[in-house]
Amino acid sequence: MQQLHLLCLSLLVLGCILDVHGGNNVLDCCLRTKETPIPWRIVQDYRLQLVQDGCDIPATVFITTRGKRLCAPLQSPWVIRLQEKLDASFARKAKRQGK
Repeated sequence: MQQLHLLCLSLLVLGCILDVHGGNNVLDCCLRTKETPIPWRIVQDYRLQLVQDGCDIPATVFITTRGKRLCAPLQSPWVIRLQEKLDASFARKAKRQGK
C-alpha cells in the first residue's frame, strides 16, 4: 500500500514537471505587425507565423543580420517581394553548394 502511494506521488510530481518544462510549448509569437518596409540588406532569413501554429495573428517574421525579429503583415506586397528575394538568394546559395 505504501508503494502505491509512493508511485502515485512520483507520477504526480513527474506530471507537474513535464507540464511546466516540456508539455507547454509556448511559441514566441508576434503580437502586432508594422507596415514599415524593412530594407532587404539587413534581413538574413524569415519564417511564417500562422494562427494554426498557436499564435493570435498571422505574420511574416524577418530575422535581421543582428538576430532581431521583425514582424510584418503576411500579405503586404513589400513583404511578399522581400520573401521572394530571400527565396531566390537561398536557391542561388544552395545551387552553388550543390556543384
